This record gives sequence, structure tokens and C-alpha cells, in this order.
Amino acid sequence: METYFPNPPSYSTEQQLAENILSLAPNNPAIKHTPLANFYLGEQLQASLLAGQVISVNDANNNVYFHKLADDRQTLLSIGPYSQPADQGYQSLVSLLFYSSLALAVVIFTGPLLFDLNKLRKASSKMSNADFTAQVHFTRFSLLKSIGDTFDNMALALHNRNQSQRELINAVSHDFLTPISRAKFALEAVVDNNAYRHSVLQDIIELELLVEEFLTYAELEQCEPTLLVKDYCPNELLQPCITKFQSYSPLAIRLDCELTAICVDKQSFQRLLQNLLGNAVRFAKTQIHIKVSQYENGILLVIEDDGPGIPEKMRASLMQPFSKTASVHQTGYQGVGLGLSIVKQLCLWNNAKFSLDNAQTLSGARASILFR
Repeated sequence: METYFPNPPSYSTEQQLAENILSLAPNNPAIKHTPLANFYLGEQLQASLLAGQVISVNDANNNVYFHKLADDRQTLLSIGPYSQPADQGYQSLVSLLFYSSLALAVVIFTGPLLFDLNKLRKASSKMSNADFTAQVHFTRFSLLKSIGDTFDNMALALHNRNQSQRELINAVSHDFLTPISRAKFALEAVVDNNAYRHSVLQDIIELELLVEEFLTYAELEQCEPTLLVKDYCPNELLQPCITKFQSYSPLAIRLDCELTAICVDKQSFQRLLQNLLGNAVRFAKTQIHIKVSQYENGILLVIEDDGPGIPEKMRASLMQPFSKTASVHQTGYQGVGLGLSIVKQLCLWNNAKFSLDNAQTLSGARASILFR
């Protein structure tokens, strides 16, 4: 007697085919005829057979057989075996392992690429901030090796060119200062105070200011200055710069200082004052007003003139290096356009706020710096 295990009820293509064969072609050679007495199917399957149904059962090897009772009610018609489909859990596990392996392969392949791209992005960001020392140095196995080598060569070329320009500016500026200083001292020693002497002295001082602007610009490009912030006497900070311009300019420069002490970095403050006062002297018609006062928790420096002023749409561009206004050509002054860009950079390092607008008391421009 053969024993079979009940198969959970499920309807498949194989079962439909088996039903058709057992019902329509009972004499098919593929159908096995076995006495019903040789099988033990259990009461439920026995009842299904007696009701004329086709049943499916599994053997010990998990193969599927389909059975139907013959018309004589004593013979069992059987067809099979059919392979049982793989377990669904096993299929899920295989799928999980496959896709996990695929994801791991993608990560292994794209991980170094993403790392190199991020490295290139950081180096490009440094270069956009004028740091031409940025290098990527990709390995020879990198997919971006050729791009990285091109980037490194470009960065090195820009660094060398920028370094050469700085050295040239420093060398030329320092070489200019020596003969300028000698000529200025010689003119100041001349007793005769005629118009020609005054004109030459004015040109020399303007040339000296230009060279100092070049030097300051080169220094600011190389490194951030060391600040020494402490209290200074207003006359110690303001008067030397004012006297320097009064020595050759006929303009009336009026100083209004409400403070007994000014807490700033001396070198930065005097450089800022010289640049702003120099611009005012070049474009003012008759007078300049300098005011230093307490404003909230900081110190406010304001310089106004009665010149042509600065159009609002041009104020932002004037803070870029080598930028000029149309007023430069009207006055005949041949500057290089570094003054306000130096002011902007120094204000940034001194945590000060710089602004340009129209003068309130005079008709020209007003430059304001708030030291916090």
C-alpha cells in the first residue's frame, strides 16, 4: 500500500492539464491504472475521489501526482510526477542576495568615482576663492585621472602666474618708493613756494599714494594682516593723514570728533582713512567733512565731500579691483581703481561695515565705516 501526502489546494496550469487528460483520455499511455485498494489517501481525499474530483498529492520526494477515480469506481487513474515549484521564501532569499550583490557591485564601482568627484569639487571651490594651491592628485586607477592631471596643471600654472604678478608688484612698488621719497624731500626743502613747486609736489604725493595702494593690495592678496586693537588718541590716528593731504591740497578739510579715545587697529584705520580721504580729495570741489562718533556699540567714521557724487548703480562695482567711475575722466585723475577694493577687504577683516551713499550735509558722496 502506497501512502501520499495531501497537497494544499491550489489551482495551477499543471492541475488543469491533468484534469483534462484524466477526464477526456483515460486510456492515454501516460495515465497509470492502479487498484484503489493499494492507496491510502485519507478520508478527505477519499471523499473527493468518490465525488468525481481530481485530487493532487505529494510523495515523499515532494513530487506532485494527480488522481481521479475511474468509472468502475475501483481503479485509480494517476498522472505524474510533476516537479513542485521552489519555495517562495527560498526564491525571495535568492532575489535578495542577487540584488544585494548587484548593489554592492555598484557601490564598489561608483564609490571611488564619487569620492574623486567630491575631491574635485572641493579643489574647484578653493580655486574660486583665489587659492591656486589646490590640487587633486588622483591615483592612476581613478577614472578621472586625466581630468585631475589637467586640473592640477592648470592650478599650478595659475599659482605660478599669480605669484609672479605679486612679486612684480612688490618689486616695482618698492623700487618706485625710494626715488619718490627723495624727490618729495628735495621739493619740501625748496624755500620758494611757487605754483610750479606746488604742482610737482602734488603729483609726487599722488604717485606715492598709488604706489602705497599697490603695496597694500599685494599684501592683502598674500595674507590676512595681524590686528592690534587698542585705544588710541583721536589726534594720533587722524591728524597725520589729514596733514598729509593738506600739504598739497587747497581743499578745506574739517574734522569733527566726539570721542576721547578710539579703539581700533591703528594700521588698518589709517589705511582706510587715507584711501577714503584720498578719493574725497580727488573729486571734492571746495571742502571735505570728516566725522568720528559713537554709534550704538561701535565707532562710526564718515567722510563727505561736495564733489559729483557716485551714481547708485555704480557703487557696488566700484568695490571691485581696478574699477573706476566716469568722474575719474572728468577730473583728469589717472588712478588704478584699487582704493575702495582695499577698503572693502580691510573692513571685512576688521569686522566693520562699509557703505557708500549720498552726502547729507554736502552735495557729493559719503563713505561710512562702522567699527563694531
